[in-house]
Amino acid sequence: MEARSRPTTQRRERDLLDWVRLLADEVGPRRPTGSGERRAAELIRAALGDAGVDARLEPFRAYSTFAAPYGAIAAAALAPVLLPRSRRLLRAIPAAAAAAALLTEGGLVRTPLSDALSSRRSQNLVATIEPAAEPRRTVCLLCHLDTSRSGLLFHPSLGRYLSPWLLAQSIAILAQAADPLLVRTRPGRAALAAARTVIAAGAALLVERELRGQDVPGANDNASGVAVVASLATALAQRSLEHTRVEVLMAGCEEAGVLGTQAFLRSRDTGGWLFLNFDNIGGPATLRYLRREGLARKWDADPALTAIAAGIGDERPDLQLAPSEGPIGLTYDATPVLARGGRALTLVAADAGVIPNYHWPTDTTDNLDPEALERAFVAGREMMAAIDRGEADEPGAPGQAR
Repeated sequence: MEARSRPTTQRRERDLLDWVRLLADEVGPRRPTGSGERRAAELIRAALGDAGVDARLEPFRAYSTFAAPYGAIAAAALAPVLLPRSRRLLRAIPAAAAAAALLTEGGLVRTPLSDALSSRRSQNLVATIEPAAEPRRTVCLLCHLDTSRSGLLFHPSLGRYLSPWLLAQSIAILAQAADPLLVRTRPGRAALAAARTVIAAGAALLVERELRGQDVPGANDNASGVAVVASLATALAQRSLEHTRVEVLMAGCEEAGVLGTQAFLRSRDTGGWLFLNFDNIGGPATLRYLRREGLARKWDADPALTAIAAGIGDERPDLQLAPSEGPIGLTYDATPVLARGGRALTLVAADAGVIPNYHWPTDTTDNLDPEALERAFVAGREMMAAIDRGEADEPGAPGQAR
């Protein structure tokens, strides 16, 4: 195992921060489908090219905010209240449609509502780094280029309640599907009224975010992830792995609903690939690997990748790499991979289930921890080395590169 020298570490910390500054300071906010997101992709592609990584842009159709599909779902869920109770069938149609849309959108595989709303252009930045010898497996380094928008929904004092609140929203919307039955009794009508209050409050928070929120600089979320993936990619371009092909995906429109990663997965056969995702890894917090991801529906991370991360955490206590038993934040670029039965793991820096400066104007370069960036880079490098040694290969079958 390579010993770290302080001068080498300090130089790499500076290099990592240079990538962050390129996005968070020079480009600034990078709203999904916006000019900032596009400029970020072009600048990173050029910088990677200068470092020997031949990257390209792959366009896809998307929208600019997750308020689009979830606002439509909330409106459909609330629609029955505008209709007379005697029109039970008519009331049932929008309530059922809202529940169905929530289930399909949350499933992250077939998303007809998102597909219908995707009318704007975005892009993924992708690259391939071939191994030195015959490829036996493929690993994809994941991150996202775009940034989010602030709003009361993401106020720092409410961060620990974000996941429970979104779960309550999902339960309330699903409850509307029982409108024809619940509306017949007084307790049922009370339950519907409570559910609609929750949905209305959620819709109000979406409106507040769109009208009063600010597009944030996104130093931690997710220029930090881009910095680590770019640094790993340039290092691997100079010294390839032995038997592991490396795909790089810097996705667009993650903050709108992991749209870039979904477009990537639909465009190629990724069966058997491994995905290692870096998101929000530069904050002053413990570096975590997520055992589970998702909101209302949750998926387990890949056991082999989780075991590798656990082993690195034990062997390298200086990396402060520890597990997170439950999901943190919202969905990640690895989540649609897991939803399709794929193999993925996400690294994120967080404590007590809270990501520092999450979706807030304070997400600036000054509030990053350079040592956290360095720890994430080293953890990623160690995981790539373990994968190349075959430690994540499925028992009884060598990894197949595709």
